[in-house]
Amino acid sequence: MKSPCGLRHPDASPPRGLRPGKGFTIVEVLVAAAILLVALLGIAAVMPTADMNLHLAGQISKAASLAQEMIEMTKNDPFSQLSLYHGVDTRNPATFPLDTPNPPIPGDAGNFMGGTNVAKWANDITVYLATGAGITGGYGTISVTTVATDATGNPILRKASVTVNWIDGGRPYQVKLETLASAI
Repeated sequence: MKSPCGLRHPDASPPRGLRPGKGFTIVEVLVAAAILLVALLGIAAVMPTADMNLHLAGQISKAASLAQEMIEMTKNDPFSQLSLYHGVDTRNPATFPLDTPNPPIPGDAGNFMGGTNVAKWANDITVYLATGAGITGGYGTISVTTVATDATGNPILRKASVTVNWIDGGRPYQVKLETLASAI
């Protein structure tokens, strides 16, 4: 029975479909809570592994970017001087090639900027370390080999291998990119 304001009278029967005293039992609530708990624990167990994989993926991405950076810098140097990069190790400045001429001639395409390029690359790797951005214990190496020569024995094709190495969680990791450069 409804009052003139549209409210139910306390003595009125409940709406159709609902019966007094019906609802979830404590057993039903506990079973539902147990199912929910098992599902949440399963998700929580995956989180540390997902976090580690995300961290490693970030490091690999940064290392690949650093290796690509060095490859792009070598492309700006003359082919004849590409072999001067062979044996570079960013942990040892004595392995850095010397710029020729020093100082460079502005606008001259014959400038070899290998020493400046490697110093910048080594600094970029160090900056990732200093900012905690993920390349812990990182360093870079470069290897240049002659792949093909002409009939007189002069190199016409060289392979440059740029490697970025780092340590994470006591395990060594490495990203290596290679490119070919042609004298032709």
